[in-house]
Amino acid sequence: MFKQLLAYHFFQTKFTGGFIGVDVFFTFSGFLITALMVDEFAESNQFRLLAFYGRRFYRIVPPLFLAVILALPMTVLVDHDFVTNIGWQVAAALGFTTNYFEIATGGSYETKFIPHLFVHTWSLAVEMHFYLLWGLTASLVAKMSRYRSASADEALVQFRKLLITLATLLATGSFLAMNLGAVGLTDFSPVYFSSVTHSFPFFIGCVLGILSGIRYQLTAFKLVSQHCPAT
Repeated sequence: MFKQLLAYHFFQTKFTGGFIGVDVFFTFSGFLITALMVDEFAESNQFRLLAFYGRRFYRIVPPLFLAVILALPMTVLVDHDFVTNIGWQVAAALGFTTNYFEIATGGSYETKFIPHLFVHTWSLAVEMHFYLLWGLTASLVAKMSRYRSASADEALVQFRKLLITLATLLATGSFLAMNLGAVGLTDFSPVYFSSVTHSFPFFIGCVLGILSGIRYQLTAFKLVSQHCPAT
């Protein structure tokens, strides 16, 4: 998958499956983040929103700043078209809005990219928007689950039920929005770049993460794990 995704950017007509690589990564991210949320709630009967945001910040923002700082001096070596509106490009990358910047400037994913230096950060923007929304959702669900439950075990059941309901609704809504939004379009980049229409892979991963967990798995997944041969 990694090789196909990389090759796609160099040989788009031969490796057309590279498009799905982004969705696979989004699904993995939704799965891992949500499974860890379930584990945290199972261990402590709470979800620490600020700690969650802090972890995401330190994993994403410093490397992004470093990448932008290192890339800017190199602009003297690239075609002038790449540095057009460079201030807006940097602001969009650091503000996690590159996906909407591409929509506003007519960037196309199907045919040919407008030569923007930080166009690759569009997916990072979608991911950050997902973290902000899903982290806040998990925090509210955690509080509601504790309030409605008489024990920690019952609260965990409530936490899982409420999260999986919301994840399913959000996945369905995003998927339908992409399909309905694409009606009549000849260039599908606006629905491809948008966080609203392209977040459904995250929430599919969320559903899988809620069902499985990592340490605190549901019975069905425990039985599967026990019968799987060690690698």
